Amino acid sequence: MIDKLYENIKQYIKYNFAFLVFLILFLVSFNIDTDYVIYKPGGSINVSDRLHSNEEYDASKGSFNMAYVGMMKGKLPFYLVAKVWPTWELVKNEDITYNDNETISDSLKRDKIYYDESISNARYVAYQESGTEFTVSNIKNYIVYVDEKCTGNIKIGDEILAYDNITYQDIETLKEYINSKNENDEINLLIKRDNKESSVNTKIFKKEDQLLIGLSASTIYEIKSGIEIKIDSKASESGPSGGLLLSLAIYDALVPDDITKGYKIVGTGTINIDGTVGEIGGVKYKLSGAVKDKADIFIVPEVNYEEADKYAKEKKYDIIIKGVSTFDHTLEILNNMEEKK
Repeated sequence: MIDKLYENIKQYIKYNFAFLVFLILFLVSFNIDTDYVIYKPGGSINVSDRLHSNEEYDASKGSFNMAYVGMMKGKLPFYLVAKVWPTWELVKNEDITYNDNETISDSLKRDKIYYDESISNARYVAYQESGTEFTVSNIKNYIVYVDEKCTGNIKIGDEILAYDNITYQDIETLKEYINSKNENDEINLLIKRDNKESSVNTKIFKKEDQLLIGLSASTIYEIKSGIEIKIDSKASESGPSGGLLLSLAIYDALVPDDITKGYKIVGTGTINIDGTVGEIGGVKYKLSGAVKDKADIFIVPEVNYEEADKYAKEKKYDIIIKGVSTFDHTLEILNNMEEKK
């Protein structure tokens, strides 16, 4: 019985050898990394549907939607497809990381912090602009960049709790403290990593007449209010570019008026706590996703408007594109639009 089974297997391998070799090589190729990631047209996420409030509010007729870009690691098979597929773009890993010490994992971790920061800023702006009472209950600062000259054992994602035994929240006070020191002085930082606190010394260095320790941080505000609005998020979502649309969706839930005017509004843009809208990347991929999802209006930072408009004309897209510079500017544009018929 065993001998017969063995013979059958041998015969199968003999007559299908070329196919089996191809199959093995094909499967192995999915584990071969290239030095690239792939960007491709994405889609949009209905933010309005993701909001949850402890108080009832009337849902708007339209919706606010975050545009996103599709991204995948450049495994060999996908790399080869991207070489011939016109809407897939190959981007070198070194163009995503900020220096030679960073890995793609570091970049992804930074983008996750940026996403959390965008939600924090969006809530701050929306509460402030809507006149909703709120307080900032806590402020946290997370490392998003470590310069190659930084001498301390500090990683992206670390939270800075104190410096030289001085507890702080405003990152500007740390910058002022560094500037009060001298080049080659050391500062002791209390950091939190993976829920564990540790003490790290790092040296001050000079770069372009500035005293630095080689770190950049993102600030996240914890907000408390009688009206609590929470946003459902997925672990795979990252980056700061959804901030503007998040702020609009939250604002829309806080005010009695329907600022969507019945339109499906897709857009992109970072948001700062002062309401300014910042530049983003991947405009054409986000615009393609908005058109695919049948958006009525595409909102984009003013600095990205020309690129978006040019691409829309090339592709003959039938969509309204609006360039905006601030949250208030965006509201002004929406308020001046007629109700969708």
